[in-house]
Amino acid sequence: MCLQWIGRKELTINYNQAAANTRVVGALIAQFITQLRTTSQAQYGDFHLIGHSLGAHISGYAGERISRIGRITGLDPAGPRFEKRDPKVRLDPTDALFVDAIHTDGDSLIQLGFGLEQPVGHVDYYPNGGENQPGCSKELGQHWFNLKTGGIEEMTGGVACSHMRVLDLFTESINSNCNFVAQPCSSRADFQAGRCNTCGAGCANMGYDSNIQQPLSGTYYLSTNGQSPYCQS
Repeated sequence: MCLQWIGRKELTINYNQAAANTRVVGALIAQFITQLRTTSQAQYGDFHLIGHSLGAHISGYAGERISRIGRITGLDPAGPRFEKRDPKVRLDPTDALFVDAIHTDGDSLIQLGFGLEQPVGHVDYYPNGGENQPGCSKELGQHWFNLKTGGIEEMTGGVACSHMRVLDLFTESINSNCNFVAQPCSSRADFQAGRCNTCGAGCANMGYDSNIQQPLSGTYYLSTNGQSPYCQS
């Protein structure tokens, strides 16, 4: 079973309040899953939660309340208020039997990055280094982000392009026969220096089929195109 795109529009009113609500929403989703298990005899291991941005952490809170939920996929997990925080207050590998995350906008908040850079899953993917995605641009002179109130204004394709690109990448991983093959790599610097061009101990497929290759662990990097089709393999 799959609950998709949790939290896709959460950045439209007040970010601080939305971030504070993630624990409550996660608890409600956990109740919903428990009810589905009771009424349909579905097993917790059958569930796959897919959450974008704050939805990734919501999925983590849901998984924290349910023993041995199958899988959680975090799509560019939100960074502000979660970066470098205790695992208890963000998505982490203990929240499901398999946790994978795709990072597409892990730049600093000052650079208008809305995603989280640090690894949060059993496997973390960093397409194009995990921050500025090809075909996207950021105009730092525009005051999109109000640091005092936490309000985010006009979340349009420009400033949020890299943050939203992850949705296209994950969708393409479902609909395309092309695999997003990612190489093991320890850092963005190594990736950008061209030191991660081989599979070494093994490559991984970013996206929906990521769990097929279990057991996997670590950080993986890959390049994509700047427009659809994004897969280069």
